[in-house]
Order: sequence, then C-alpha cells, then structure tokens
Amino acid sequence: MRLSACMIAKDEEKNIARCIESYRDVVDEIVVVDTGSTDKTIEIAEALGAKVYHYQWNNHFADAKNYALDRAKGDWIIFLDADEYFVKDTALNIIPLIRRLPSQYKAIACKMKNIDYTNGKLLDEITHIRIFRRDRNIRYKNSIHECLFYKVKNKTIEAFLADEKELLIHHEGYSLSDRGKKSKRNLELLLQQLDKALEGPSIYHYISDCYFGMEDWEQSIKYAKMFIDSGARLVGYNVKPRQNIIDSMLRLKCNADDILKEIYVGINEFPHHPSFHFYLANMLYDLKKYDEAYKKYEKTLQLQKDYRDIEINSIMPNLPHIYYYMGVIASHRNDNEDAFNRFVGSLRLEKTRQPDCLRRLLHIIKDFPDEDIILLLNSLYNKDDKEDLDFIVSTLTEIPLPKVLAYYSALRIKKYGSDDLTVVYMLLANSQYDKTFDVAQKCLLEDPKNKAFEKIALISALMSGRREYLNWVETNASEPIQRFVKRMIKHEIPAFSQEDKEEYLNFIIHLYLFGNKEVLNRGIQLAKYFSNKIIYAELGNIFFKQECYTEAVELYQQYINLEEMKKEELINQIYAKGICWYKLREYEKAAASLIEAYERGYRQNDIYEFLRWSVDKFPSGNSLEERYLEIILKP
Repeated sequence: MRLSACMIAKDEEKNIARCIESYRDVVDEIVVVDTGSTDKTIEIAEALGAKVYHYQWNNHFADAKNYALDRAKGDWIIFLDADEYFVKDTALNIIPLIRRLPSQYKAIACKMKNIDYTNGKLLDEITHIRIFRRDRNIRYKNSIHECLFYKVKNKTIEAFLADEKELLIHHEGYSLSDRGKKSKRNLELLLQQLDKALEGPSIYHYISDCYFGMEDWEQSIKYAKMFIDSGARLVGYNVKPRQNIIDSMLRLKCNADDILKEIYVGINEFPHHPSFHFYLANMLYDLKKYDEAYKKYEKTLQLQKDYRDIEINSIMPNLPHIYYYMGVIASHRNDNEDAFNRFVGSLRLEKTRQPDCLRRLLHIIKDFPDEDIILLLNSLYNKDDKEDLDFIVSTLTEIPLPKVLAYYSALRIKKYGSDDLTVVYMLLANSQYDKTFDVAQKCLLEDPKNKAFEKIALISALMSGRREYLNWVETNASEPIQRFVKRMIKHEIPAFSQEDKEEYLNFIIHLYLFGNKEVLNRGIQLAKYFSNKIIYAELGNIFFKQECYTEAVELYQQYINLEEMKKEELINQIYAKGICWYKLREYEKAAASLIEAYERGYRQNDIYEFLRWSVDKFPSGNSLEERYLEIILKP
C-alpha cells in the first residue's frame, strides 16, 4: 500500500514545513501544487522531498485540488492545507488504521481543532475528511469552500471516524482579528455564484458566515434562514446556521423571548449538541434566573463531556466562562466552597484574561493565611513568567492583601526589573510610607497628571502622618486632592463640587486598599460635604464590590434615611441593602428588605432568587415565609 500526500499552496513559507514534516515519515510521495508563490514556499517544499507542480490560478479551489489528485500515484491520499498538520505524531497511526478498515470505508474522518494563529487560542472543533482512497470517482467540487463528493449518482463517501487520541489535526490559518477581511474576499466570490443556489443551497450558509464575519447581522440571519428553509444538509456544519441566527440576534439585542425561541429550536433539532444549552444558560443568567442557569451550565458540561458527533463545536474555548459564571452563581448563593472550585477551574483553563475571576477568588480566600494564598496562586500561575506575574500584581492592587501583593511585587522586580508603579505598590504594601512617598513624589514631578501616583502620594502622606508630606501634596496635587487634604487636615473648604466626585471615590478605594480603618473613616466623613447625597449610595457600591457588606449596608441606609431620592433610587437602595444582609447571612433581615423592595415595585428576577435562598434558611413557620409564598404565587 502506498500513500500520497497532496497540497495546494501559495506563499506558505511560514507553514508548509510544519505540515509536511507532520506526515513526511509515513508517505511515499508528496505532491505540492503551487498556485503562484512569490516567497520561499517552493524552495522549502522541494527541500523536504516534494514534487512541485505549477498551476495557473483560476479562482477555483476544487479545480486546483483535483489537479493535485491527478498527479498522485498512491493507493490512499492525505490532503491537508499548508496551515494544517497532524499533532502528537498521530500521523504514525494512519497506515495501521487503514489496514484494519472494513472494506466499505473509502475515507477516514478525524477531529480538527481550529487555532487562532495570533494568540494560540482554540476557536472550535470540527470533523473533516482528510484521508481517502485514490479513486477517479472521488473528487472535489465548489470554487470556494470546496468539499469531497462521489461522482457516481446516489452514492456517498462512507468515512470511518477516527478517535481523537489516534488521529488529530490542528489548523492555524484563521484568526478572529482578520475575519472581516477574509469574509469580504470570500463574499465577492460567493455572490458571483448565487444564481446556482438552487443546485447547491450550501452557498446560503457560506454567505451567512461571510456576513457574520463582516458584522452585518441582518444579512447573516437572512441567508442562514434561506439555507435552513432549503432543507439542505452540510456535513459538520448543520448547527452553524442556527448559531449564526442566535449570535446575530444577540448582537442586535433582539427581544429575549424571540432569542429564546430560536435557542429552543436549536435544542430540539440538536439535543446532544452542547452549544445550544450554553446559549440557554447564558440567556437565563442575563435574565437573572440563576438557579436555572446553573443547571443549564451543568447540562452543557455534561453534554460536552459526552459529545462524539461530527458537528462543529465551539464549547471548548468557552469552558473557562462556564466555570466562571457557575462560580458567580455559587457565590450569590453564599456557597463559597463551590464558588472556590468553579473559579479555580476557570483559571486553570484560562489564566490571564479573567481579572474578575481572580478578583472574586481572592475575595473568597482573603482571610486565609497569606502563605496559603501564595501557594494557591503559585499552583495556578507560573511565577517565572512575566505575563503571569504582571497579571497577579495588577489584580492584587484591587484587593486588600498587602503581604501577598508585596511578595509578588518583589518577585516581579527581582526577576524582570522594576517599574515605578510596581515599586510603590510593593513599598506601600510593606507599610514603608516614607519610601513610598519619595518615589511617588519623584514620579509626580516628572508627570504631574499621573492620577495613580497622586493617590499613592496622598495615601502615603496620610499614613505617615508627616505634615511636610501633606503640605507638599496640598501644593502640588490636583485641585480636588488639595481640597480633600484641606478638609481632612485643616478643616477648610465648606463643600465639594460634583466635579470632585470621581476623584473622591477613587481616593476612597485607595484608602480602603492601603490605609487603615481610622484614616478610611476620616475619608468617608468627607462625603457629607457633597451637596448631592447620592455620594453615599456610590460609596456603598464601592464597598459592595469589595465585598465589605457591613460598611455597604450602613452607607445605603444613610442614603435611605436622607429621603432625598426618587422612588426608583429608593427601591434600588432597599434592594441593595437586602443583598448585603443576605451576603452577611442575616437571612431574615435580607428577606425583610427584599420584600420591602418588592412591595415598592422592584420586579427584576434576581429578587425572587435571593428571596428563595433566604427563605430556605429560615426555620419553618416564619411569617416572612408566608409573605414570600404569596409573592411567588401571585399571578
């Protein structure tokens, strides 16, 4: 038995060697059809033993591939594109696999993983035929999006599905960053053939894909529906038109009920495909139906684990997000153990693109011993990797874990040199306020508009208690900071303007992260000098985000007591107060506030979730339970 490897290529000097070398040891000949390269593609191919043929490009991929088939002499063909390659030496399994194939099979299909070549991230998975018998009746068709077909009428190419462990291909010729450019190029070719759509309705699907890549959501929906209405089937891509419709509707912000209708159609049509359950879980999450969403995320994970079909599947790159959202829901439920496991699971899959996931995880464990936190972070991240270290330090500047921040800041400086911001964070975390002020002062003199160093200079001055530092800040900082200093130290300035609010809130965040309770309380007292008292609610939101619910509920209550807000603002503050009580595990107080918010008009679905979770913690016979039952049974 002889194997021929075939390829068409143009300007593939970056990819062609990797492709050929992935199967070179198992084939008897390599046929490369070059369609007009101007780089070193031909030179590299010939050096690797390929026979190179020149083909005058005619904008027809199938013609070029069939030209290659006509020059192959093997009993079986391996036909990869130059940006595809067998991974993990799986090409060594091709000959043993062919030898044990039952006679009815004319081809082998295997898993292909599409990798974004710009960042190495997995985009999706699909099953393709890339190995088949050399047979004059097995040919390619279509000028673009070419595919194999059997020329004998009413006969198809029966393919054996290889296990991923035995045969696996990676494709690295695609990136989300250039999707629009490629889609526009392909669309021009496809529209020229639109008059042939009755013969080959699959063109509607490809046009839909192009419009999706060009972010023309209405046209993408239109052509996806035309493909579905045609009744045509496209092996491996039958889920894609449904996905194009749903994804386009999401981007168009269509009515939730209309989107849900499409999702349920997808679930009914493809009940074992995880993608549609993922869509449903996300919709339920956005609708704040958290318990239902959690169950659907679980269903998605189970379907993904069991999935063996050949349809394109993009769940793998979304697994970090599934675990993240499950962690958020578990955290909402006060199930910190589950939340911890979900957030860790998410970060193990995708480390540095999820600052909120790491932030939430750190909040769960912020009362753990510092050495345990460092041990966990070292298990998730590579402390010898600059990107990992930068990500950890950046995230830790938003969490009150000074010793952990000091450890990673020092590590980052030792391994990769210092930058001024990392240095001041390390010094501040170590309570070295004089040194912190010196560095921040130097940086401010060089860049007076740098807000980060301005806040750090003020915090270090306040924490050191040195009047000369405060005098320098009062003279050299921005006007809002000068006013804060005068009010805190000299008790001057009767009121703050609305323009001071953003600077003030940012100042309070820095005080919380790097100050002490006494200085923080002095900072919070400045709120009374704002004429617009919504500042109390905004302060409450800061502490809520930092999961300091005792402080948040006090600030919300201060705002409520002022009785200076509109009805909707009042309702939202009462609701927020109820969530604080829930997070503090004061479930009766939580239920009382949530019921009050409901009776005043709050109707978003999360109120039913938190009410139910609160009531579930009650002893039986509580009067609030009766009111809760009246609420959920109300038509």
